[in-house]
Amino acid sequence: MSKENWGSNLVFFLAGAAIGASVALLYAPQDGESTRRLIGEKAGDYKDRAVEFKSNVADSARDRWSQTSDKIQDLLHRGDNDGLLAASEHASSNGAG
Repeated sequence: MSKENWGSNLVFFLAGAAIGASVALLYAPQDGESTRRLIGEKAGDYKDRAVEFKSNVADSARDRWSQTSDKIQDLLHRGDNDGLLAASEHASSNGAG
């Protein structure tokens, strides 16, 4: 699995797991109120996980952008045009630009 598809595959996996868990709960031998409460708790858990995942992805993207920006600034100060071109190509191939 490539790095680009990893995040979207994880999202689809988690969505499938949530749907499967919800369907299983609906057919479980519990009264309606307990089932609704359990679904609400699980939905809250999945929401918290999704928010944390989004935050981690955003932090990672910010870190990569900062590293790439610092590298480009350093190359500009040194006047290394070949290195600058390579850094900008690397940034665009990683989705940072």
